Amino acid sequence: MLVKAIECGECKNIVYSRTRDDVRECSCGRVIVSGGLQHFNYEVLPGMLYEAKKIEVRASPTVLYDDWNSLRDEFGLICPDGIKEEKTKATYLVQ
Repeated sequence: MLVKAIECGECKNIVYSRTRDDVRECSCGRVIVSGGLQHFNYEVLPGMLYEAKKIEVRASPTVLYDDWNSLRDEFGLICPDGIKEEKTKATYLVQ
């Protein structure tokens, strides 16, 4: 199945959203995707290089939903070396 995705120009991760409520980010945090297969949205930090692309994912929408719902996270983030990197950035909540 083809899905819309964003490749981060910094960490080279490819990120896509699995379901409408799924929000994913690359390992460096400069690219954020959301909205799932039908309502795909993305945000990129200003001045960052990125590439919007369509990629082939070997999973059905049901498998992607189950992956998100069960928190398995086998789909949605593709790292260039195949290993998911630990995030090293801080996350701030604005109230």
